[in-house]
Amino acid sequence: MLSLFPDLLDWSWYVPFFFRVFLGAYCCYIGWKLVQEEGSKATEHDRLAWLLMRTLLIALGLLFIAGVAVQALGSVGFTLALFALFLRTKRSIHANESIVFYLLIGLVALSLVFLGAGPYAFDLPL
Repeated sequence: MLSLFPDLLDWSWYVPFFFRVFLGAYCCYIGWKLVQEEGSKATEHDRLAWLLMRTLLIALGLLFIAGVAVQALGSVGFTLALFALFLRTKRSIHANESIVFYLLIGLVALSLVFLGAGPYAFDLPL
């Protein structure tokens, strides 16, 4: 198949790296937003659950950025994206992004399951 920019195919090895860093930064951002919303009315009743969710998202983001167990993290990220998509379809106040955004996040996380960690990771390819 002909390629419009054949020289860019040399950089295809870096695509999982970009996906990994993007998902890690996004998870850290969402976890930090939950830290900032700590005193809101929505988190009063389930303080332990929100603490666990913040910790999980920030840890997931840091592990994505570091590149540790990326294929397992990709499946966890895909599951969380599907859960957020479910919350979005139920019109939950906790899922503010569009449905297409959660689908894209889920597909990026699922692609890391198949592509692996890419360069600059502490993950061993199997």
